[in-house]
Amino acid sequence: MRNIKKSAAYGVAALGLALVGGAMTAPSAAAAGSGSGKYIGFSNKGWFIAETCYHWTNSTTPDSCDKGKAIGTDWRVEIPDDAQGVKVEVTVDGQIAGDNVSPHITDLSRNYCYELSGYTWGPKRTDKTC
Repeated sequence: MRNIKKSAAYGVAALGLALVGGAMTAPSAAAAGSGSGKYIGFSNKGWFIAETCYHWTNSTTPDSCDKGKAIGTDWRVEIPDDAQGVKVEVTVDGQIAGDNVSPHITDLSRNYCYELSGYTWGPKRTDKTC
């Protein structure tokens, strides 16, 4: 009985590591054909898995999302040259309540970088230097 419990615990731990490893290697969203060099970047320092979605205004670039971003993950999306605006949606897996951490971006002429922190029930977003 003791060996079965021990084996089950090792199996759950291995599955957890595999899921976190897969989330950390998930590809980032990219704005195809962007040559501006401008981007929106995130760092997840929070105790949650984050997702960011980008809805471009007046752009031929399709909307995209970065999913499964675990603690310690950094990612970014290039701003398309023809975009005149963007609605960024940041969601935290399992969040039931708490503040909206989605940034409000109206000027796409520069880079934007943010750090996500806190916990699932109270995520925070802080502007940071790119």
